[in-house]
Amino acid sequence: MIQELRIKNFLSFKDEVVFSFEATVDKNLEDYYIYEPVPGVRLLKLAFVYGANASGKSNLINAFGFIRDFVFNIPQSKEVEIDFHPFAFYPEINPIGAFELVFYVGAVKHVYKLEVGRQHIKSERLYYYPGTQPAIIFERYFDDETNTSIIDFGKKLNISKVAKEEISIKTLKNSSVFAAYSQVNISKIEIERVYNWFLEHFMNPINPYTSLTDYSDKHIKSDLEIKKQALKFIEKADFNITDINFRDSFEKLPEHLLKDLDAAPISDEEKEAIRKEKGFHYDETVFEHTIIREGVAEKYVLPKNRQSKGTVRYYGLSAPFYNTIKQNAFLPIDEIGSSLHPLLVKHFIKEFLLQSKSSQLLITTHNMSLLNEKDILRKDAIWFTDKKEDGATDLYSAADFTDFRKELSYFNYYKSGKFGAVPNID
Repeated sequence: MIQELRIKNFLSFKDEVVFSFEATVDKNLEDYYIYEPVPGVRLLKLAFVYGANASGKSNLINAFGFIRDFVFNIPQSKEVEIDFHPFAFYPEINPIGAFELVFYVGAVKHVYKLEVGRQHIKSERLYYYPGTQPAIIFERYFDDETNTSIIDFGKKLNISKVAKEEISIKTLKNSSVFAAYSQVNISKIEIERVYNWFLEHFMNPINPYTSLTDYSDKHIKSDLEIKKQALKFIEKADFNITDINFRDSFEKLPEHLLKDLDAAPISDEEKEAIRKEKGFHYDETVFEHTIIREGVAEKYVLPKNRQSKGTVRYYGLSAPFYNTIKQNAFLPIDEIGSSLHPLLVKHFIKEFLLQSKSSQLLITTHNMSLLNEKDILRKDAIWFTDKKEDGATDLYSAADFTDFRKELSYFNYYKSGKFGAVPNID
């Protein structure tokens, strides 16, 4: 589980900001919201982020996405620039950004620190707490004189000189130690468990433009339990839908595309089959609709492209939802309300709280009506982004407002501007 993320000099975050899943002592919705990876550490399973357009909500999601991508990315060469963007409005500030992620792998606390620029990694550190004191797993820093990265491994790893050299050779100045580790035939449990945590328990962020249907199609075809979950989900969006299936369909290709087939990233056998048939076969997702006419049930099949955007979007969210719950993973979603009715968003959130053991959900939204739903809200789970005069993002929690009492309305307090983070439209 994630405890907190610190961000500095990344996108709209100029000064250091801290996002935290750590819960206050508030006992509201305790059984649904709180999980303790170790006694005394109370972590939230859900957090909302509100803010005006261009205030930095999406950039918080992007910060989590950047860390996940960086861990696994293997550049083609050491000259490839890192996809890192510092705060743009002060070109004279340090071009190096900083991240610090505090998280638990099972009951063990870990801290991952990263200082990064466009050309190279300034420093990268991973340590954990086998007891009350931290122990280094690896430390990596950039040597300006040799233009290379220097890596030191913790004594507890008992790693051989040969293994150190193999990992060091693969650690390019623009890639992570994790990426290097994945390319060598070495297994160290201290690194392995964190690598697998990022791989299995840190989901790719979802934004309004993420194509989710292919992801859900793939998992629904291979897993009956995910199909059951998807049907439960999608019936909330369209109660007539009673089944999801896949049928073989054929698409004919025009001559000019057949001539350009050599450049396609597919095998020679696939190209030959397409040329022979002048098109290609694919699995088309179809939804069974059951309607009642004159007291008799009738079934009709409609393809995905004839469903509403909201229905398709909710269907697309079903597999990520299921995998997040099943894997006790972290899932960030930007603008969860995209194409969805507010009641569907509420259903998604309630189902998550009911089913989550230690999985976590971070969502950004403009859906103010959720602030009226006190049966799914905790004060410490509501966060805001606000753009300051210098263009930088400020990030803070409703729990910071000590004058806000439980009997007050989150909706009215936010609408009146008392929480800030609202558009300036005067």
